[in-house]
Amino acid sequence: MTEPANYEHDLATQVLIELYSEIPPPSKLVTGHFHSGGDYRVVRPDGVGSWYLLYTAGGTGQFQIGGDKLTLRHGDLVLVSPGTEHDYGTVGTYWETWWAHFQPRREWHAWWSLPHAMPGLSYVHLSRPSETDRLVTAFARLHRDAQRAGLSPTGDTELHLLEQSMAVQLTMNGIEEVLLVAVSSLRRDTQHLDARVQLVLDAVTSDPARPHTLASLAGLAQVSVSRLAHLFKEQVGDSIMNVVVGLRLQRASELLGATDMSVGQIARAVGFESPHYFSRQFGQRFGMSPTSYRSTVRNPALELY
Repeated sequence: MTEPANYEHDLATQVLIELYSEIPPPSKLVTGHFHSGGDYRVVRPDGVGSWYLLYTAGGTGQFQIGGDKLTLRHGDLVLVSPGTEHDYGTVGTYWETWWAHFQPRREWHAWWSLPHAMPGLSYVHLSRPSETDRLVTAFARLHRDAQRAGLSPTGDTELHLLEQSMAVQLTMNGIEEVLLVAVSSLRRDTQHLDARVQLVLDAVTSDPARPHTLASLAGLAQVSVSRLAHLFKEQVGDSIMNVVVGLRLQRASELLGATDMSVGQIARAVGFESPHYFSRQFGQRFGMSPTSYRSTVRNPALELY
């Protein structure tokens, strides 16, 4: 990869750098393309409430979590889970990245497990030109769709609500494509998930509202609780119950935007016995109460860039 002649950002990127250098809104889908100079660094000790996908298209960067460091170069893709410490920046003179903050679709959890390089950070290196080219194309397309959806300060703000919704879904399709390319690349060189882990993932993904317990899922997989917990964490990168809670919260966010059900009704519908516990978990994941989230998604003009 050759170093670019300058590091000038387009207007949308510059505004995003200024507005999202601290904490991006957890419920907001945000994408970007940076050519960052040698002084670029972001530090978020408490992480953020969204998932963070970052692809290195050129130059060199570095992620640090605690005492662990990961150097990123062309072809490196990282996926950072909510609440994971952020300390990353350019190494050398420049770092070109494509990135997205997002909340995953429920069905992704059945297949999107990537190997963990550090706690809370998954890492894949793509070496085949067909894969790296496809990732850049997918990122460029999803970023354009995000701008059309009004997710960028320079985006199209004149779209009808239906057109905005379609553009958002196309953006999510692009993120899904990026993740699928990464997973597909891994599975060419490694084995699939353990059949017992896949069985549990399928069960919790298809019906996260069921009263799942470690014991019931271990019985389904016909292994001990401790063995299942170890296998699942090793291969998926997160605990079983964290995945279940995440799936329930994602379903709750969908119901908040699409129905008039009360917060208590939604809490019970997605598998939470206590509405208070549900609201607390929702606030930790999305950065706002369920009621505020509903107001935001139903009134896009209230969302802050």
